[in-house]
Amino acid sequence: MNLNYLYDIAEKEHINIYNWQIEDCNGIYLNYDKINAIALNYDKLGTYIEEKCTLAEELGHFYMDATYPASCTNKILIDKQEYRAKKWSYYVLIPFENLRRAILNRN
Repeated sequence: MNLNYLYDIAEKEHINIYNWQIEDCNGIYLNYDKINAIALNYDKLGTYIEEKCTLAEELGHFYMDATYPASCTNKILIDKQEYRAKKWSYYVLIPFENLRRAILNRN
């Protein structure tokens, strides 16, 4: 999975991506009034891999409808939604067949 493919997914889904200085995180997914956007803190994303993992997770929020209000303080809800988004990103970043091959080749 290459990074350009993830940007292509965002474009296909009409998700705008912005460079935004976010103090405590690498990226956020925003959905407001049916407008979808991802803000990435490119200054914090030091490597290609960090950018790819962050973008995949933020797309996971979109695909899994794993959102919560910015003012949310319910840690259980936040953890649940973050888990759902990350799970989607793992499936996209590491397709099952690749994982299976890696496990088989380990022996």
